[in-house]
Amino acid sequence: MSKLKKPRNYSDFTLDHLQEIFGVRNQITDLDLTSYEITPSDWLKLSLEKSQLIPTFRVKAKSELLVMPVLVELTCLNVNKFNLFSGYTFDVDTSQALKGQCGFILTKSLSLYITTPIIIIFEAKDDNLHKWVGQCGSQMYAARLFNQMKHEPVDIIHGAVTNGYQWLFLRLENNILWVNRWPYSLHNLAELLGALQKIIDFYN
Repeated sequence: MSKLKKPRNYSDFTLDHLQEIFGVRNQITDLDLTSYEITPSDWLKLSLEKSQLIPTFRVKAKSELLVMPVLVELTCLNVNKFNLFSGYTFDVDTSQALKGQCGFILTKSLSLYITTPIIIIFEAKDDNLHKWVGQCGSQMYAARLFNQMKHEPVDIIHGAVTNGYQWLFLRLENNILWVNRWPYSLHNLAELLGALQKIIDFYN
């Protein structure tokens, strides 16, 4: 009999829950996202430079000051290629605790409401990014299930766990949650933007 406490929502999930409940194993790999670099705009560099002058202790503040500008830049580089949702409730299967709020959801559809999610970005509560992979993974699994339920199957879902300064990329494929071997850094914006762009290109 399992000793794991049954999760109530996304925030309770661990990697052990993913494997026991959904049969999703995890494995470290090189996701090969460093194909090219994208020079950040002056706006993005200035925005992040000013943001880092503000003391940020709360996750929400880091999200608004550090994560959102990067995603705005990505959106401007990919007009009409995806839609961005921030802080939306994403209840997919309440019976399996696949419910709760997501940090950021990128969707393939340009609809005003969430359809065909392809990328989940989870806001880590501290600097130990690996500790939050299970929660992000549960949201990625929910995204794939959601697409299947809506008859818009997407076999591979991407994700990232970020504390604003570091980005750890994930890929859910079949029943394996692949975790990139190392995080990407805000201090190498060109490389980070290149990795995000490569994920967007995967769906276009």
